[in-house]
Amino acid sequence: MQPTQSPLDQLADIHLPNTVSWWPLAPGWWALLALLAIALSVFFLWRYRTKKNHYRKLAQQELDSAYSNYQNTQNATAFLHDVSVLLRRTALTAHPKTFNASIKGQAWLDWLDGVCPHKQTSTALRFNSECGQQLLTASYQKNPTIDANALYAVCSYWFAQHRNHRQKLPTRKPIKTVVEANHV
Repeated sequence: MQPTQSPLDQLADIHLPNTVSWWPLAPGWWALLALLAIALSVFFLWRYRTKKNHYRKLAQQELDSAYSNYQNTQNATAFLHDVSVLLRRTALTAHPKTFNASIKGQAWLDWLDGVCPHKQTSTALRFNSECGQQLLTASYQKNPTIDANALYAVCSYWFAQHRNHRQKLPTRKPIKTVVEANHV
């Protein structure tokens, strides 16, 4: 006699499903990758911008140091010299290829005002005001009297607002004039 086969022996093995693949990604992972890409872009853009404008921060720190030194010593000649040298160094850093370091006098003040956008009403924050003229004349006087607070404010404004060689000055809209009719 032959042994009878069990009906269970005739059954096939259990087929397990395939392993879950990591590709294609679920929508949540795509959203997470997009957020990571945006965060990295913003970080590198912020880092590039802060590195590119780091000279402004250093110039402001040196101006603060010169101003506090002036307040302690009341030496106007040294303060004017420090401010003048600092402005020229900052201009050379901001415009390395186009700035002419030998520019002097009124042309120097015009250049400083030319690379800095000014509000229409703020004439006190210009180098072509009385405050800026102190840079040209007061350093050659024996005992100069200067308005150090105003000069400090003008220089601080210029360090913060001037445009460097990577930036453009805002275009000014032309003033529209109304033409009056000459007919009767």
